[in-house]
Amino acid sequence: MNLDKRSRLILRAIVLSYIKNAQPVGSHSITKHYDFGVGSATIRNIMSNLEEDGFLSHPHTSAGRIPTEKGYRFYVDTLFEEKTFLKNQSQITLEAESLVQREDASQLLQDTSKLLSDLTHYMAIVSAPKISAARINHIEFVRLRTNCIMTITVSEAGFVQNRFFDLEKDISQKSLNNISDYLNSLCKGMTLDGIRKKMSHQMEKMEDLYDHLESETFELTQQAMQGLHSRDTGELYTDGAINIFDLPDFTDIKVMKNLLKAVKEKKAVIELLDKYIGSDGVQVFIGSENRFLGRHGCSLVVSQYKRGDRVLGALGVIGPTRMDYSKVIPLVDSTAKQVSRLLEDLS
Repeated sequence: MNLDKRSRLILRAIVLSYIKNAQPVGSHSITKHYDFGVGSATIRNIMSNLEEDGFLSHPHTSAGRIPTEKGYRFYVDTLFEEKTFLKNQSQITLEAESLVQREDASQLLQDTSKLLSDLTHYMAIVSAPKISAARINHIEFVRLRTNCIMTITVSEAGFVQNRFFDLEKDISQKSLNNISDYLNSLCKGMTLDGIRKKMSHQMEKMEDLYDHLESETFELTQQAMQGLHSRDTGELYTDGAINIFDLPDFTDIKVMKNLLKAVKEKKAVIELLDKYIGSDGVQVFIGSENRFLGRHGCSLVVSQYKRGDRVLGALGVIGPTRMDYSKVIPLVDSTAKQVSRLLEDLS
């Protein structure tokens, strides 16, 4: 819906005031802090029209008004249209570049979630790449005990995943080392699906010839790949979940407990982030625009990070619908770009 210039400015003023103070905004407050060239009565009429159009709501206990999800959406879309948030881009980029450069990619993502949480005082979430979709740099098999094997899988981006599985027949560590060496020489740089197909092709080529090493490699690879695929929900790094309890927006303890439970169990949050992988740039989802967020009265600002042209995962900030979008949007954008640069340097 199109709004005239004055209505847009007044709506923006109400949103900014409510983001800052978490208090309903009245016409007197608007005329006190802004000069729109009209009196309080005109401001009240415009606010009433904005309420009728669904941009504002009117709490029963207050003479002031607060933004609705529609009001926040109009404000956020305006930020993108006017590129207002880019004014502080250089400062926020410097903050994002304070990420610790580590050789360990997993620690980098953990540092990223802490950085986002520290700078926004909201909850930060970062999804790691699923090993099942990654290109593999190295696979190692380690014998833990009789019939029990640990698989150590390292992706090209530097992410490590360990999985355990049982074998019907025991294999010595020496044989496991030979299998690891053979597999890495044959399949380095391929995905797990590619490795499985390559090994199947190798077995077909053997025909009646019996190659003990290839046979064992094939059997072990099939079991390892099956275990990695079935358990690969992805890793999630979070920080600052406790911050939301300090916000006046979240007074329903039951809703907050459910949100923290979902974060702890990871699956729902990873699915939330996965949904937006592949979308270019920063995405903003306000309240009920997403089913998961709507249930918990939250908004999400999210962006993907890459290694070269390959999308690896997503990072974002979950906070109240009364989020400081003008700060969070460029921070998430800059951080995603910085993570992408650092992952490229790790290669």
